[in-house]
Amino acid sequence: MATAVWLANTPGTFTSHTVVVFRSFLIASAILVLASSTAGGASFAATMGQTASGSAVVGLSRQIKPSTCALSKPAMGRPSVLAAKIIHIDAGAAVLVNVCIDDAGPFPFVIDSGSSSSAISEQLSRRFRLRPVGAPEQAAGIACRATVVPEQLASWSVGGVALRPQVVLSVSLPKLGQNQPIAGILGSDVLSRFGSVRIDYRALTVSFGAAESASPTANGVVRGPTSTPTPAQFVKDVRADAGLTIAARQGGVVAYAPIALGGSETQRFVVDTGAAVSNISPLLARSLHLPSAHRSVRFPAIGCPVTLTEVKSGRWTLGSTPLRPQLVATLPASGIKSEGLLGSDVLSRFGAVVIDYRAARLLLESSRA
Repeated sequence: MATAVWLANTPGTFTSHTVVVFRSFLIASAILVLASSTAGGASFAATMGQTASGSAVVGLSRQIKPSTCALSKPAMGRPSVLAAKIIHIDAGAAVLVNVCIDDAGPFPFVIDSGSSSSAISEQLSRRFRLRPVGAPEQAAGIACRATVVPEQLASWSVGGVALRPQVVLSVSLPKLGQNQPIAGILGSDVLSRFGSVRIDYRALTVSFGAAESASPTANGVVRGPTSTPTPAQFVKDVRADAGLTIAARQGGVVAYAPIALGGSETQRFVVDTGAAVSNISPLLARSLHLPSAHRSVRFPAIGCPVTLTEVKSGRWTLGSTPLRPQLVATLPASGIKSEGLLGSDVLSRFGAVVIDYRAARLLLESSRA
């Protein structure tokens, strides 16, 4: 449900601690603060649906076809298009792709732009005997503690496209329902190295804009749109076009979108394809006098259950584009420093979404509704 690492009060000024948010579509947010930065840091997966409405996994897209893992190779020339699987939860949508490790698999990984770094399940870590590159970190949260281990992943690929070796975090991951395990998370650290990514919720595809660049992503902050052109094939039927703020540090990457509520000044919301429900900080909700929906969402979050209240967004915009008014959940008051999350409940209402990390642009295509 929640978001990224190295969040700060202003882009480019990072906190001294690493903020980690463990999320999944069935086991929701626990906000964790590490005592020291890991090589990657992470926040990942999304939220459980509203228990008040009895939500659950309500439908699956077509099954991902197994790929020949041994034939994976670097992306060359034109952008790669990968088959995806969509799992709908409430108004949100999880996007799964095939990942191979050491020529074995494929394994289902969630495409999660709200995760600054990528992660792998503890089960796969043990199976492939991944090598730790740092000591286990105790992460303290709202009412729980968890252990994450930075590990080296040397040989892996996504949808037949070879990925560069890198450090990922080993962590316990739940299932998306009884029949859909999560093997890992592909975060913005990986996605950004392809320049741009397009998620087509109708065609059930994930497309990369270019070949993978060198790792890690350079530290710094980019405010868009930049002069770098978005791939021509990604610019079609555009309904919304907003500049992003891209923040990167030690390989972790966060994309912030400009969101304004009720005609107020623009706030920075993390673009989070892995969040089933969009969120807002309680301080911002109070300062904008957003009315309560008189409903709450209960999250059994990794040993520390959290109840979040919901507020009414009222009139809100992405850049200059109006968004449909809806309910948004309030983030826990402690730990996270983001103003909010723009989740897949909003993004999936459009035909497709393009996150262009190099051009620092967010493009939303024509709405299905």
